[in-house]
Amino acid sequence: MYLILQAERGIRVSKKWFASIIIAIAVLLMPAAAFAHVVVQPADVGIGKTQVFSISVPAEKTVPTIGLRIVLPSGLQEVTPTVKAGWQIQTKTSGTGDNAEVSEIDWTGGSIPPAQRDEFSFSAQVPGQPTTLQWKAYQTYQDSSIVSWDQTPSGNDDASGDKGPYSTTQVVDDLTRQANVTKTDAGPYILAGFAVVIAIGALLVKRK
Repeated sequence: MYLILQAERGIRVSKKWFASIIIAIAVLLMPAAAFAHVVVQPADVGIGKTQVFSISVPAEKTVPTIGLRIVLPSGLQEVTPTVKAGWQIQTKTSGTGDNAEVSEIDWTGGSIPPAQRDEFSFSAQVPGQPTTLQWKAYQTYQDSSIVSWDQTPSGNDDASGDKGPYSTTQVVDDLTRQANVTKTDAGPYILAGFAVVIAIGALLVKRK
C-alpha cells in the first residue's frame, strides 16, 4: 500500500513539473509582438496609398496615460489626425512651402486608466516606392514619466522599463506583395499558435 501511495504521489508531482515546463516553453516561444506595447497598424500598405493608421496604446503602469506623441517618418503626405473625444490634438511640421510635412502628432488632455488601452488614428498617403515606415512614439503617464517606444525592434529594452521597440509598417508594391511573403513573416504567428496549443495542454494536465 505504501508503494502504491508513493507511486501516485510521484505521478502527481511529475504532472506538476510537466505543466510548469510546458508553460515556461509557451512563454519563451511567444513572439515579442504579443507583449503589450504601442503598435501602429496596419503592418503593411500598398505604395502611394492613402491609409488610416491606428495606434494601440496600453496603460501598463499604476497611473493613467495622459499623453501620446508620435514622430512621423518622412515621406508621408496629407496627414490628417482623427478627432478624438476628450483629447486635444496638435501637429508639428518640418520644411516650408511644397516641402512642408507633418512631422509629429501630439495627443494630450485625455486619460487611459491603468490596465486599459485606447486607440488613436490618423490618415496619410504613404510614399510611392517600397520602404519601411518607423513609428517612434512617446507615452506620458500621470506621474510625468515617459516611456520611449523608439528602440530598434531587434534591440533589448532598457533595464528601467521606460524604453521599448518602435512599430513598423512595410510599404510594398501590391503587384509583388504575395511574392514577398516569406516564412520569416509567418514565423511569429506560427509560434504564437504553437504556444497557445501548449498552454491549453498544460491546463488539461493540471485538471487531471
